[in-house]
This record gives sequence, C-alpha cells and structure tokens, in this order.
Amino acid sequence: CCLLAAVLIFTAISTALVRLKPPAMAFWVFLSSAGMGISVFVMIYLYFLEQNKIMERAVGQIRDYLSGERDARIECDSEGELYRLFHEVNSLASILNAHAKNEEQSKKFMKDTISHISHQLKTPLAALNIYNGLMQDETADISTLREFTELSEQELDRIETLVQNLLKI
Repeated sequence: CCLLAAVLIFTAISTALVRLKPPAMAFWVFLSSAGMGISVFVMIYLYFLEQNKIMERAVGQIRDYLSGERDARIECDSEGELYRLFHEVNSLASILNAHAKNEEQSKKFMKDTISHISHQLKTPLAALNIYNGLMQDETADISTLREFTELSEQELDRIETLVQNLLKI
C-alpha cells in the first residue's frame, strides 16, 4: 500500500509539473523521481527490517523450545506464508511434545513392569532357597523331603511361566 501511494504521489506531482510547466521542469521531475526512489527504498528497508525482527523472535522461540521450554510457541496470528510456516513449526512442536509424553509413559510402564516381574521372580527363588535348606537338613524324613520337593517343583513351574511370559513380552 505504501509503495502504491508513493507511485501515485509521484505520478500526481509529475502530472502537476507537466501542466504547470515551471522553469527547469526536467530538474523538478528528476527531483520528484529521486524523492520517490528514496521513499520506496526506505519503505522496502523498513519492511525487511520488520521481517528480520519477526524472524529473530521466531528463532528465539525455537531456541527456547530446544533448550527445554516445552511451551515455547511462535506467534502465528497474522496472514501470510511466513506465519503459515510458523504455524507448521508450532504444530511440529506440539507433535514432538506428545511423542515425548508418550515415551515417558512407556518408560514408566516398562519400569513398573520390570519391577513387578522382578518381585514375582524373587518370591519363588526365595522359597526354593528355603526349601533347599530344609531338604538338606531333613534328609532323614522322606515324607517331609517329598513335600518340599513338590513345593520346589511348583515354584520352578512358576519361574518357568514367568520366564516364558518375559520372552513373549
């Protein structure tokens, strides 16, 4: 809009100069053209300066996100391709946050599962150690020895089932 206004103003000034036919009209038209060129240059410079500030803010937000601030987002409320890109970057950040959360939940589940399995394995192993110690001490009484060997067999079956389940997991 500003560029269009500058061109229209230059055209109006040039038209007025041509109609008025002042002395050294070419000089005044040249001066008007130079003024328009300078004003167009200044407008373009200010536009790119503003675009640079917008990009620097976006880069800062991306750096914040990369340094661990998971809520850092780039402002993308305006129209244009640049803001569309910012919106896509924000979408990517949201997806990455969701993946990180899922990964964290998976790790917690795995940790809890391993802890539970560890506990389930330790219980029959402790029982087997006790039964083995009792069998070593009770070798004289065959019925007690049979009872402990049957209990040992049950605990071994539990361990085998747990190991098979672990292998399936």
